[in-house]
Amino acid sequence: MKYGKMMSGVLLLWSLAMMACSDDSSTGPSLEEILAEYSVAYEFDDPANVGKDFFGKNNAVLDEDMPAVKVEDECLVLDGKSGLRVPLSDSFKSPYFVVEVRFMATDTLPLSNIFSADPPGAGVAGWMIRLDGSELRFHIRGAGDWEIFSAGKISLNEWHTVRVEFTKADMGESTVMGYDLKVTLDGEERVSKVLNSDASNLKFDLGIGYDPHHQSRYDDRFFIGKIDYIRYGNR
Repeated sequence: MKYGKMMSGVLLLWSLAMMACSDDSSTGPSLEEILAEYSVAYEFDDPANVGKDFFGKNNAVLDEDMPAVKVEDECLVLDGKSGLRVPLSDSFKSPYFVVEVRFMATDTLPLSNIFSADPPGAGVAGWMIRLDGSELRFHIRGAGDWEIFSAGKISLNEWHTVRVEFTKADMGESTVMGYDLKVTLDGEERVSKVLNSDASNLKFDLGIGYDPHHQSRYDDRFFIGKIDYIRYGNR
């Protein structure tokens, strides 16, 4: 009797535990659901294909003259000497977009590009999520000069999530086009601004963790640390 009751108790506990696990796994959204608002996603979950785009249309590549990058624990690891180039496509040419990056910086350089459409030369449209020292900034340029917005300083060796939303602004009866820029850092809104020009007329490739165009101060533009994911979508 005692053995039978003990086994019944064990089986009951096992059954409850299995039910709890099943409930936990069913409550969270799937990766497909999380990525529903995006059109490009680098999850860095495949060491054999580091630059794989989840949607298969915008794979990032390693330039021939760059040292290899690696993936550890489903994160891109960058040591300040390498990065990935994203060939320009129509996916990135929308006037309205959202981009989100989860990253951890382990050191800083003066102009550390995290994810950027940083064009060579002046007067060319572009945008950048960049660490200027330890200050996280979003840079954007239409046909004029760069406009720079600070999201504040970040701490090293800790995970941070930055999200940039660039959407159509309600300008009332004005005939001038306006664009709402919102930047959040770790869930806290840091920038809210209405701009008058967009950066949809991109002409050059994008970069992950470095400047693929080898501009001036090239050595200062590398990101040092880890990137968990980069997600981009048209709005």
